[in-house]
Amino acid sequence: MRRRFHAFQQAPWRVQIRLTSGTMLPLIALLIIGGMYLAVNARHARAGRHVLDLQRQQAELLRYNAEMGATLAEMTSPERMYQRALGLGFRYAYPSEIEYILLEDYAPPRPFVAPRPPASTNPGEGMLSPAYTETLGEWFLRWLGW
Repeated sequence: MRRRFHAFQQAPWRVQIRLTSGTMLPLIALLIIGGMYLAVNARHARAGRHVLDLQRQQAELLRYNAEMGATLAEMTSPERMYQRALGLGFRYAYPSEIEYILLEDYAPPRPFVAPRPPASTNPGEGMLSPAYTETLGEWFLRWLGW
């Protein structure tokens, strides 16, 4: 078996460029994919840190809200309110000092009556229109005229 002989040989620098490009192309593709992977991971890490900061801020605000609620409860306690009222010159009213004013046209508000749930006249049918309760078999029999 005889090999064919080329009339001319490739220049050595062309062979070297072909080999180099064949190995560099996958390497460059891997570098691009790796860079994209790092960029996505950095974005996720930034988002995770932001979530942690927001959770910390929420915990601080909840703690501050609880402190404010406790301060308000302390300031409006009956003992403290009584002392403040005494300091402002208030005192208990005796029954003989109380005046009631009667208004002729005053109508007291009616008591709240919860609404009743909607009742169905026919509980077996449900809430659908009769046009949508026909089965495929019933429609087919109606279509055949039976």
